Amino acid sequence: MTPRAVIIAGFAAILALAITVDRYARRAGSGVRPFSTTLAAALRSRGGRVVVFGAWLWLGWHFLAR
Repeated sequence: MTPRAVIIAGFAAILALAITVDRYARRAGSGVRPFSTTLAAALRSRGGRVVVFGAWLWLGWHFLAR
């Protein structure tokens, strides 16, 4: 398996885990907040917006720069 394939598989596993946790969070009575609520809370402050923007740039660089 090439290093590129391992990295793509790792990102796919992280995405699958995020989707699974978000689906769990949307169940009734769950103590976990959904991703949209967490993202909205992060975007309320300037520092949070910078972090979200940086994460967006990082993901774009790793997936689109080739």
